[in-house]
Amino acid sequence: MWKSLIPKAPENISVDDFFTHFVPNRFGRMKELSGFMNFPFLNGNALKMQFDIEGNVYSVAFKNGKGLEVARGSIDQPHLTLMVSEKDWRDAVTGKFNETTDELTGNPISFINAGHYEALMTMNGKVTMNLKKKDGANFLLNLIFNGEESPAVILNLDMVDVMHLINKKTTGLGLIMNGRFSFTGSVVLLLKLQKLM
Repeated sequence: MWKSLIPKAPENISVDDFFTHFVPNRFGRMKELSGFMNFPFLNGNALKMQFDIEGNVYSVAFKNGKGLEVARGSIDQPHLTLMVSEKDWRDAVTGKFNETTDELTGNPISFINAGHYEALMTMNGKVTMNLKKKDGANFLLNLIFNGEESPAVILNLDMVDVMHLINKKTTGLGLIMNGRFSFTGSVVLLLKLQKLM
């Protein structure tokens, strides 16, 4: 089920084509799942995200739990800004990391719930994630919550362990105790981040 919702774009797709065509088309297909896509907490609200792919900025607004708007450029007061290199973005959207989703089970739609939405709305700060890929290379991901870059925390862990955290197979404390997770910066922001997992 998770793999069916993770976009797998063509190898040579441009950043612009991905956001202005591929994402809206994919969303249209996801609406076919509307029988169990029910997000009442988004009624009258919008979830606003901004993606910065090495200076190429696109905005996505998920409105009322039903509609999707994609625009070139920044959006006013994004709830989440994601910054990543074009190479890592391309690897992600073309399915290079899809094998990591083998670790994920259950209904992915249930991950989008009122608790996670409320946690996101109240988060402020910048999270830098240094994720080790299967080949040992680093995947650098920066997340800015509600436009605030302070407080800040830097996380270092394996990409597969992120999947384990999402799937509740482990905890951040468990990874720290086993030497698989280290961080520097705001403990408060780190604890808030756990509420999104």
